[in-house]
Amino acid sequence: MKENNSIYAGIDGCKAGWIIVKHVDGNYEFGIWERIEELVHANEDVRRFLIDIPIGLGSLSHPRTIDQTLRRELGKRGSTVFNAPVREAVYAENYAEAKAKNLSVEGKSISIQSFNICSKIKEVDEFLIQNNTIEMIESHPELCFKYLNGGEVVLSKKSTPEGVEERLNILNQYDSSISLLFKKILSETQRKQAKKDDILDAICLCLVNYLANEKLCFLTDENLFDEKAIDMKIAYFAPSK
Repeated sequence: MKENNSIYAGIDGCKAGWIIVKHVDGNYEFGIWERIEELVHANEDVRRFLIDIPIGLGSLSHPRTIDQTLRRELGKRGSTVFNAPVREAVYAENYAEAKAKNLSVEGKSISIQSFNICSKIKEVDEFLIQNNTIEMIESHPELCFKYLNGGEVVLSKKSTPEGVEERLNILNQYDSSISLLFKKILSETQRKQAKKDDILDAICLCLVNYLANEKLCFLTDENLFDEKAIDMKIAYFAPSK
């Protein structure tokens, strides 16, 4: 593995809040925090975070279209991508209000699945608005796995043992310690805190972040930032580039 003294991290949402995996001096560390602010303050040594959550929220003047672009990138796995609610919907008091807000801005409602993650989207949005010097970038594990897999979308479902094994095998090609790391985190956490796929995704984003270093790639489209001047882009690493 290459030498790199900077500390990079991957974050995924989980039942207990947020799980972080970070690469420190050739080793990996992990932790679970209830709030994103607590996580960042407890990991002030991290140079850059990749996180699996929508960053850069749509509005009437600044639509978010990157989700459609991502869906096309993932082809048959495009169903793993949901349209992020607009900012007004994210800050709504309840599901009915969120649907109405989204409909008024985008002309379409939102699913209950999208609404259920609004609290986490809002949490990160509020944090980044107040802490705009923190380098926290949206990423998507399935996009990362695609490019770590030579540009081929991984079609197995991450919720199955076969899907987990296939993805671990991909990550192990870049760092042979990943399977042991996955087992360690599994053994030292509870499933009521973080599911297997939460752990796998956080590991993936950490590894991608570290491997990329200064060569992080971004999926973008014509709408580059939102009304708060927050970038709308999705990070990944393409080893062949």
